[in-house]
Amino acid sequence: MHPDAASAIRAQLIAAMERRVAGLDGEARRALDARLAALRTQCASADEAPRPSAPLPDAHPLRDLADHLDRAASPARESYPDVRVLVEFRQLWSALRADSQLREAVAQVPTDAGPLNSTALAGRAIALMRELSPGYLRSFLAYVDDLAWLEQVGRAGSGKSAAAPGKRAARKPRT
Repeated sequence: MHPDAASAIRAQLIAAMERRVAGLDGEARRALDARLAALRTQCASADEAPRPSAPLPDAHPLRDLADHLDRAASPARESYPDVRVLVEFRQLWSALRADSQLREAVAQVPTDAGPLNSTALAGRAIALMRELSPGYLRSFLAYVDDLAWLEQVGRAGSGKSAAAPGKRAARKPRT
């Protein structure tokens, strides 16, 4: 990566963190302040002055899309406030989905798996997350679901088949 690009990215990160810190209090604020101080020190040690890169032009396609989505969603949010029953339903659905995915993960673990088998390790990690922090497990599984969905969309958009990447067509037997 070009040094100027890395510097611009770091400056954008610092600016974004500064905006985020402004609305926080307590432990979260202290953690982000510490991270900001470390980033600023890193910039200073590399003899870089953090400077934000030029803002995106007004006609940038991503800016247009974000503005369109914001305008389209704003009236809908105001006319349909969150209903307490829906919030509870989302939480229940999230918990049921996490339990279902945990059962699937445990069922996929081979019985004769060694201690470093990736499937066994993933199953143990998910089981530990469930015991220690069920809320984090739900967030983690939602993130994994989103990544899986993005992978499917990416495959569909690139024209690749949905088959596993390592699979090949069966050869004809020699006679």
